Amino acid sequence: MDDFILIANPISGKGKARTVAEQAHTILTKKEYKGDLKLTTGSGDAKQFALEAVSNGIKWVIVCGGDGTLHEAINGIGNTPDVVLGIIPAGRGNDLATAVGIPRKPEQAIDILFRGEKKRIDLGYVRSDAGSEHYFSTIATCGYDTEVSRRGSERSTPFSGTASYIYAAIVTLFHYKYPFVRIEADFGTHEGPLLLAATGSTKSYGGGFQIVPNAVYDDGLFDVCLIRPVSKFTVLRLMVTLFWGGHTNHPAVDIQQTRNMKIETDPPTMLYADGEPMCMTPATIEIIQHGLTILVP
Repeated sequence: MDDFILIANPISGKGKARTVAEQAHTILTKKEYKGDLKLTTGSGDAKQFALEAVSNGIKWVIVCGGDGTLHEAINGIGNTPDVVLGIIPAGRGNDLATAVGIPRKPEQAIDILFRGEKKRIDLGYVRSDAGSEHYFSTIATCGYDTEVSRRGSERSTPFSGTASYIYAAIVTLFHYKYPFVRIEADFGTHEGPLLLAATGSTKSYGGGFQIVPNAVYDDGLFDVCLIRPVSKFTVLRLMVTLFWGGHTNHPAVDIQQTRNMKIETDPPTMLYADGEPMCMTPATIEIIQHGLTILVP
């Protein structure tokens, strides 16, 4: 039986991921580990590769790419016991790697595959009323930042990394209409129009925007950021403060904690997580404490 599967998105990081993944695979095989390098060619491939590997008893899933590739692979792993995730960050957004302290330099990240420690972190779980199920590892979004994620992921976006998120946020600002949102959670019920609702076990999304700056990835709680409607100028000001979490002091911003939440919107809205689309509202979001094992420094 193989020891590992290495999944890479060959276009992540403008092609960097493929080179780095081939380097990692060479090092793994020289150290006498057995396993295949699988390159994705389209949406859903990383999930399918991970699902097949886990079904075949492979306990070590390594992902070389960004948060989107990780999101797919994690949905292939699910909440399977004893499977260990290794991360080599090589994408446009690497918020999960940043959260757990994995360095961006390929040689250092590859070294963690061999010298790292196993760490149990929290895993998000989403179930839509339509019956679909999804996992996520960083932040689930609903509202303005969902639309920003959609625009930022388009290949026509002329920037990469955080710059692509900023570009998408500015463009979205002039088209966005506030949905009416009803949220039921441990902190109570919220009803009314919202700019956004971001629910996360890690601090940042979009390559470093600290939307829930006090989130802890293994405490069994989501941090939730709710922002009520504000002017376009205020949105731009808040966007700047997201780099250090300064938005939390604004009177239109509420930060709460919960283990689960039910979210409904009018009109129905797509939920995104880890920068990827999941399902339409209404949906329930739950946390699985220590639901994912990951290699960290």
